[in-house]
Amino acid sequence: MNRGRVTSIIIISTFLLLLIIISSLLLISTHNNNSHKITPQTLTVYKESSLLPYDGNTTVFEGVPSHFYVIPVKTGFFILNITTAIVVPPSVYHCLLLVTTSGPMNLASRQLCSCQGCVYAINITNGEVVWFNRLNNQIMTQPIVVNCIVIVGLGNNVFQNCHVRGTGYNAIIALNATDGKVLWEYKTLGEDMPTPVFYNGKIIEANGNGQVFALNLSGGVCWSDNITSYVSMSSPLLVDGIVYFGSANPYIFWAVNASNGNILWYVNFSSTHTSLGGLDDASPAYCKGIVVSAYTIKSCTTIQEVLFAVNATTGKILWCINEGYAGVPPNLESPPPLIYDGVVYHDSPVGLLYAVNLATGKVLWTFHTGFTVDNPEIYEGNVIIQNASGYLFVISSQGSLLKGLQTPVMPGAGNMLITCNSLILVGVNGIIDALPLYCLT
Repeated sequence: MNRGRVTSIIIISTFLLLLIIISSLLLISTHNNNSHKITPQTLTVYKESSLLPYDGNTTVFEGVPSHFYVIPVKTGFFILNITTAIVVPPSVYHCLLLVTTSGPMNLASRQLCSCQGCVYAINITNGEVVWFNRLNNQIMTQPIVVNCIVIVGLGNNVFQNCHVRGTGYNAIIALNATDGKVLWEYKTLGEDMPTPVFYNGKIIEANGNGQVFALNLSGGVCWSDNITSYVSMSSPLLVDGIVYFGSANPYIFWAVNASNGNILWYVNFSSTHTSLGGLDDASPAYCKGIVVSAYTIKSCTTIQEVLFAVNATTGKILWCINEGYAGVPPNLESPPPLIYDGVVYHDSPVGLLYAVNLATGKVLWTFHTGFTVDNPEIYEGNVIIQNASGYLFVISSQGSLLKGLQTPVMPGAGNMLITCNSLILVGVNGIIDALPLYCLT
C-alpha cells in the first residue's frame, strides 16, 4: 500500500471520529435546551471486563447514615442521556443501575415540566436500558432495594392547600427488580418525595400530608402517626432503630421510634424564628452520636443558610453555624451534609463548601464552589463536589483545589456514587456519566 493511500485512510478515520464526537456533543446540547425526548441514547461506552453482580440491599438514602456513598461493584464506563430529570442518586442491584426520574426540566428556571416519572434499570456494564416503567407522578426518591423489591415514592411540590403538599397520584410503589412490574401500591393524600428507609421488615416514610408511617413488604400498614407538619425532601435517616428528619409548617426536627412510631423527641425551630425554610429539604447525616442537618432563615429575597448538630439521644442542640446568605433558590434550599473522618462537609445555594469539626462545630476551612444543590463525596481522602452547572472540583482535606473539570451532568439534590472503578454522576438534564476514577487524579 503506498504512502499516499495510508495518509488518506488516516485522514478519513480521523474525520469519522470527529463526527462521532460532535454528534455526541449535539445530543447533550439538544437535551440541555430542554428537549422532551424520552428515548434513552447511549453516547459512549467502554465495557469493563470481569464484572461481578452486587446483591446487597439499599435501605436508606445514600446508602449509609454518614452519606459516604460507596458501592463495592465494578462498572463499565458510559454516558447515557435519558432526557428527563434525575433528582436523586441511583442505587445498584445485581448488575443493574436503578435510576428514578421526574420528567423533563426547564434548565433555565430549574422547574419540572410535567407530572410523570420513570424508573430505569440500566446495565452497569454497557449503559443499555434493561427495562423501564413510567408512573403517574414525579419520582424524587432514591430506589430502596430489598431482596429484589424496588421501593419508590410518587409526588410533586404543588400544594393542594396550606397543609397538604403534592397533587395528582401520590403513593409508595413496589416493583420487581428483575422486570420492573408493579407488585403493589399504597396511595397517600400528599406527596411521597423523601426517600423511605427500610428497617426490620418495615418501609418507613414521612410525607406531604403530615404523616409518618410504616408499611410491610406487602404494602400493609404497620403503624401511622399524624405529625401535622409536611416533609419535602428530608429523607429519613435511620440509626439504631430511630428515624430522624425535618418538616415544615411548623419547622420541626423529629426523632421517631422505627418499631412503633412513637415520638422520642423533637426540636421546634419555628418557636425561635418567624420565617424559615430548608429544614424539610435537608436529609440529615449521622456519626458518633451526633445528627447534622440544615435549615434557612428567610427574608423577602434572600436566605441565610444554617448548619446545625444535635445529640442523637436527647435532641440537644450542640452547635449552629451561619454559612452565609444567598438569593432564594427555585426549589431545594438545604442539600444533605456528608460526614467523613470526624469532619462535616456541607455546601448550599450560598456557594461555599464548609468543612466543620463534627464534635465542636469549629469551621476548619471553606471553598468557593458557586451555587450548589448536591452534597460532596470522598475519594482517596479528597473531597469531590459538583456545582449546579456541572463543574466538578477535587479538593484536598485541607481545602486546596487539586483538580477541576467540566462534566456534562447538572446535579440534583443528592450525592454522586463511587464504585470500585467509577464515579457515577446523574443530573437534572437527564445525563448519566459513569466516569473512570482515574479522571479524578
